[in-house]
Amino acid sequence: MTKLSNFQQLLAIIGADVKHHYIDAAGIRTSYLEAGSGPPVVLLHGAGGGAVTWYKVIGPLSRHFRVVAFDRPGYGESEKPSARYDKPFNTNWLLQAAEQLGLGRFSLVGNSEGGAVGIHFSLNYPERLEKLILVGSAGLGDDWNKGIILKMALYKLFPSPIWGELLGRNVMQNPDDAHPAWHNYSIDVLKSKGGRRAFFQGRGRAVATYTDEELRQVRTPTLLIWGRDEAFFPVIHGERAARLIPGARLEVIEGAGHLPFMEKPELFCRLVEEFLTPV
Repeated sequence: MTKLSNFQQLLAIIGADVKHHYIDAAGIRTSYLEAGSGPPVVLLHGAGGGAVTWYKVIGPLSRHFRVVAFDRPGYGESEKPSARYDKPFNTNWLLQAAEQLGLGRFSLVGNSEGGAVGIHFSLNYPERLEKLILVGSAGLGDDWNKGIILKMALYKLFPSPIWGELLGRNVMQNPDDAHPAWHNYSIDVLKSKGGRRAFFQGRGRAVATYTDEELRQVRTPTLLIWGRDEAFFPVIHGERAARLIPGARLEVIEGAGHLPFMEKPELFCRLVEEFLTPV
């Protein structure tokens, strides 16, 4: 029997008749996963791994929505070009990707750097978004543990289970909540051609902190979901955004860190479904 790759193992876990396809978006060969039907919901992962990071929630969400989880440029199975990897780069790519798939208006769920990209997209193309969900989002404050960046840089330079485990303790309350294939796949991506470009060429530009005025200009209905034990971007960042983004609401999940959709998937999906489903 042929051994499944880490990517294939995660696809198998997702189930839900998930499909894996490629499109050309902004000149970048873009990989994405799709499942379900109904109102479109785009999932944007953070600065590591790829679309399969959402492997625990794609299936449940696909019962109610057309779920599209992109591998952002520089990650997953997508092309990893030499580029600036800043907010305009990511937003232009996302606009082209959404148009390629005929998404029209859609809701967006962004984790970490994916959340920072979602905010930028909302500010520039508010007419394209129905709702915005920010999950442990980057770009919402300067007062965070910069020491984690050193661990991340070492992990990117020397991708291995050892460095991955050290970083994982800052990412999740309980790293064992993630399937071993996800940890291994994140290493696979880093070792692939161009797999380190997004981090080292991006130089943090995609996660630069938004000003108070910028956040006040977000007009998309917004839900913020944070893990109580978030170590990357503390809960106070979510509290700041909830104060500044008009009408925004913050939900804090106990016993979870930076990836609450992986640590508390049932509660996460319930919060998303309730927010996205019209009353």
